Amino acid sequence: MGTLFNQTTRKDYFDNHAVKFLDTVKTLARDYGLTVEETCRILELSMKIDDYNRKDEQLTGLGRLIKDLIDEISMLRDKL
Repeated sequence: MGTLFNQTTRKDYFDNHAVKFLDTVKTLARDYGLTVEETCRILELSMKIDDYNRKDEQLTGLGRLIKDLIDEISMLRDKL
């Protein structure tokens, strides 16, 4: 899973995974007796949940960077 400063561009991701995604849709629809539309909706919801998790992780990383910056500024202030 990519994080801040370490992510594949969306274009690269979709260019490399589009066929695999289509194969996954077909396989899941067949295996679970779903329509392609139902399968796509389920996968869409799954990706939204995953996206929320990624954003949480990225915000955590950004929060750490901000805290580190505040700590460094505080140390510089204390040295003056």
